[in-house]
Amino acid sequence: MPTLYAADRTPGAISETVFHDVPVDSPQKRVRIARFDTVLLSTIAPKRDLRLARLHGRGFHRVGVSRAKLIESEADCYPQLARWGQALHDCPANADGLLWRSRQYDDSYAFLLFGDRVRRRELDVVAPSLPLAIGRGLELVAEFAEDAETTLIA
Repeated sequence: MPTLYAADRTPGAISETVFHDVPVDSPQKRVRIARFDTVLLSTIAPKRDLRLARLHGRGFHRVGVSRAKLIESEADCYPQLARWGQALHDCPANADGLLWRSRQYDDSYAFLLFGDRVRRRELDVVAPSLPLAIGRGLELVAEFAEDAETTLIA
């Protein structure tokens, strides 16, 4: 199913995309700059209220799983996480997506929107997209990398 990842703040968006697979507790965190070549940072706004399954605070209690299991797990757990996402998609509440606190930048809320429930025409692009591989976009990534003690490599 198509999905769209988003966040309410730029560092959260960077964290949940190009830094998503970086182990949080690794002593040598690295990200290849080439990974940003096709990534754009866009500012969007929904044209309607969205119904989101909350995966923070008491939301974990409601679904019967811990934050560690759903949010703080590493890349090798993604197949299991995809099953959780599918289960939350298939539940009778018909949520438009999921909402959680970003794993690497918990000052930000992260979102996953289900593409079969939120159509492109229901989202407005409210600012020009910014490529993350060059210019100001790369500067934002470098700032996040420094704060996250992660090395950018060519």
